[in-house]
Amino acid sequence: MARDGSRDGCWSSGRRNRCLRRGAGQQRVAMAGDILKQEGLSAVVVGNGSIGLALAANLLQRENLNSLVILNRNGDVPFSDPRVANVKFDAEAPESIAAAAKVVRSSVDRVHLMINTVGMLHNQQQQPEKRLSRVSPENLQRSFAVNTMLLPVLVQEFSSLLRHLDSALFVSLSARVGSIEDNRLGGWYSYRASKAAHNMLLRTIAQEWRLSHRNAAIVAMHPGTVASRLSEPFISSGYQHTVHTPSECADHLAAVFSTLTSESSGSFLDWRGQPVPW
Repeated sequence: MARDGSRDGCWSSGRRNRCLRRGAGQQRVAMAGDILKQEGLSAVVVGNGSIGLALAANLLQRENLNSLVILNRNGDVPFSDPRVANVKFDAEAPESIAAAAKVVRSSVDRVHLMINTVGMLHNQQQQPEKRLSRVSPENLQRSFAVNTMLLPVLVQEFSSLLRHLDSALFVSLSARVGSIEDNRLGGWYSYRASKAAHNMLLRTIAQEWRLSHRNAAIVAMHPGTVASRLSEPFISSGYQHTVHTPSECADHLAAVFSTLTSESSGSFLDWRGQPVPW
């Protein structure tokens, strides 16, 4: 993507060009219609895990897509499409997120769709805690850094790109286990708590956006159980729930995106578009 300095508000991405002009007297309007059919769709996918890459592939099938930025840690994205820009960032470093946003702002003047797919359930240092005795401050801090604190920093840094005359949608992937009301099994202390806090932050941002981003929506979504590095250790032959492929997950999520309006802002939905209790 490259900005065309000869015309205010114009940029090019691959074979497409888009020019956005703010006419005098134009009013902000509530988000309406299918965001995925937005003319000159500009999208940002945060994360290049299984779901993030599947969502990117889904978006690249759309002729109206003008530009797609993928924010990721290692720079490894399997797309050669000229509409794609790869921007490195560290989800646990606010200054890295700010730098990534600056790069994106130098290329586009608005984002219509932003999807945060970053999440951490386990890593080499940490596994979900089945008992309270396994909970440690280090595990809590690590979970909150990725699953909770990333969201408000992303919204802060990309806020100006999501506030414009077109409709805009910010989706952040959460998890059903982050539901306080739905917690009937216990365990997974750090992950549950960090996702519950994520949901509260998103709900609070939605209240502020009702005034500051009247044509936008911010929504938490549970993607279901997806065959991925995050869920693989917990899916056994006797697993009783449906396991989706990343591609199936992307299709399900995109179908829900198409139904969302500004009235959806502050919702917590599953992959079928059904409300998840807070």
